[in-house]
Amino acid sequence: MRLTVDRIEEDYIVAEMPDLTTVNIPRALAPDAKEGDVIRLSLYKNSNAKLKAEIKELEDQLRHGRRS
Repeated sequence: MRLTVDRIEEDYIVAEMPDLTTVNIPRALAPDAKEGDVIRLSLYKNSNAKLKAEIKELEDQLRHGRRS
């Protein structure tokens, strides 16, 4: 989803969503944003499960002395 920066307030960014509603985003998340910039919002489903599997694989490699 793409959000367009409408304006910058003191501590937050007012961004316009595709349906023309607005949402406030903490300024700390995009401190260099300016009016007209586009912020892209992404959702990574199951990223925790994938990360846990990668960590387990690395732990197994360490326990058994293998390297990839």
